[in-house]
Amino acid sequence: MANYMKQRVQMGPALNPEERDMFSAAFKNSLTERRVAVRVADGVEQMETAEGRDAHASLAKGYRSKVEAELQSICEDALALLRTILVPNAEAGEAKTFYLKMQGDYYRYLAEWNRNESKMAIAEEARAAYEEGLQEAAVLPAAHPVRLGLALNFSVFQHEVLRQTDRAIETATEALSLASDSVNDIPEESRNDSMITMQLLSDNLNLWAPQ
Repeated sequence: MANYMKQRVQMGPALNPEERDMFSAAFKNSLTERRVAVRVADGVEQMETAEGRDAHASLAKGYRSKVEAELQSICEDALALLRTILVPNAEAGEAKTFYLKMQGDYYRYLAEWNRNESKMAIAEEARAAYEEGLQEAAVLPAAHPVRLGLALNFSVFQHEVLRQTDRAIETATEALSLASDSVNDIPEESRNDSMITMQLLSDNLNLWAPQ
């Protein structure tokens, strides 16, 4: 599906909202199990190293490296399409916000498992995309599901990658506060998605709040 959507983007014309969702889902589905596999392999490697089983640790490291290479390829494919076609040609507002959010997400995924000196440079690319997305999203209603999804993912990035939990709390709190005042003003067909994202923001705030 990711290969099909790649060809669709390259051939044009601009994706409609349903196709945007298909594009996002296709690449995300390619990543999900691999991201889990990297985390599991990393945990196994650390456990086997601590137990002195170097041969087993080496196997886990080799598997992790293989999956990381696959993840890198998928992310680079998505980012190439976003940088060169989708973001530059997107209509202002919802479409451009959607693609900038996705661009931030895929740089975030790259930064998650990157262990070398380029990690912070990649994280900076993610931050720039998310912040540009927030500027673009300002024209959307505060409770718009795309605007809320961007705020949710940016706050997770601030917490997990940048280790800036205070900033993450600020981002999530502001988005939730603004959306709470206007959630009844958006179309009913979008309201459920917005409510779900608002609940995720609230859950994260409960997790991140100082104990």
